[in-house]
Amino acid sequence: MSKHHFYQHYPSIEFKRAALYVRCSKEEQAKFGDTTEAQTEDLKAFALEHNLQVIDIYIDEGHTARKKFNKRKEFVRMLRDVELRKFDYIIFTKLDRWFRNIADFYKIQEILDNNGITWLTALERYEMETTNGKLNVNIRLSVAQDEADRDSDRIKDVFRLKVKKGEAITGSLPIGLTIGEGNKVIIDHDTVAIANDMFDYFELHNSKRATLLYLIDKYNRYFCYETIARALSNPLYKGEYRGNPDYCPKIIEPSRFDRIQVLTKRNVKKRPNNRFYVFSGLVQCKECGHALVANTTIRKDPRYKDITYYRCNVYTLSRSCTHSKGTSETFIESYLLDNIKPELEKYIANYELTLSKPVPKADPSKIKAKMKRLKELYINELIDIEDYRTEYEGYKEELEAITTSAEPPKKDLSPVRDFLDTDIKSIYESLTPQERRTLWCSIIDKIIIDNDKNIEIVFL
Repeated sequence: MSKHHFYQHYPSIEFKRAALYVRCSKEEQAKFGDTTEAQTEDLKAFALEHNLQVIDIYIDEGHTARKKFNKRKEFVRMLRDVELRKFDYIIFTKLDRWFRNIADFYKIQEILDNNGITWLTALERYEMETTNGKLNVNIRLSVAQDEADRDSDRIKDVFRLKVKKGEAITGSLPIGLTIGEGNKVIIDHDTVAIANDMFDYFELHNSKRATLLYLIDKYNRYFCYETIARALSNPLYKGEYRGNPDYCPKIIEPSRFDRIQVLTKRNVKKRPNNRFYVFSGLVQCKECGHALVANTTIRKDPRYKDITYYRCNVYTLSRSCTHSKGTSETFIESYLLDNIKPELEKYIANYELTLSKPVPKADPSKIKAKMKRLKELYINELIDIEDYRTEYEGYKEELEAITTSAEPPKKDLSPVRDFLDTDIKSIYESLTPQERRTLWCSIIDKIIIDNDKNIEIVFL
């Protein structure tokens, strides 16, 4: 039993059925020592003093009372038992163990009232039968909600400052990175080679599963598919975290990381017959916007090569697209080899022309006017505090983005310029299908083809 509290005696609840509810967040447990064990001990003592029949004990550990109640697993289980009317009372130690959110409090109160169930606090005294009693509960909930919001804001500010300084706010880091002196995120020289091999192999083969198998075989250690998939898209590898582009040392260059993100989103499939399609995931239907699907016509006469066509699957399956013709892989390759260099030169010229034009600056006064109108709506009680905070934070972030934004980052055109210096026609025939695909993926985002086989190239 708690040494610093006494239990109010409630003669009316003796010998009734009760549920004991315990909740504690990690922060409260660390800061105040208000553990689930201490709460459970107090509640059992309260139940014993009042001769209550304890039906069940529901314990939510590591959950704050400001989060939505449907995120608390045991609370949700208890609500199901409320609707089954398994008990008459719910007992918890203090009001803030129940809720620190006024809106959710009254939602649950309505459910309890509909099922004839009452709540009581073991270490505090409240009653909901009178106007003054309800006012007292409202005041206490408002204070608890405000305290929780202030704590949340302080934690966010601390995390924001840590991120700005490049300090770790979590011990969970991708392979190749670790925590060093001063809690800084640094390169882990014992594992950085794995990270580099992961990006190198994926960039060459465009396959997450093949990359996974390669790393397992080379380093003789287990990785799961999801770990590799997440790591390939983790901006920490380019030194960025939560909007800070210089959060930690870069393992790969940002421009290269961004190019790899394009590759991760493409659906590249290797067929059971080991046939590899050069333009799978790259070619797109002009008429409906869907990807063109590759299939191969097998020639029985060995003197002739098999022919791979890219067709619109929407037309094939439902006839809801007008793209009825297939385009052969050799036709696309021939078009690219004949037209890629002049198309690239035109692309570079247009991009440099765009850079030479001044970038219009956004006007922050419009956002400030919206914030002012939002404040007036709140003062006039036309919106509640939750809506006001949500909208205000959105406008605030938008304003910060405008006032702190610099010139848009320039594209790295070095791969494009290197490509222009290559005698592509002389080496293309010697490349494997995988190498050909890697070549085109290094500069092309998508190839749009219409039913008349007109081709449009969209560069990265």
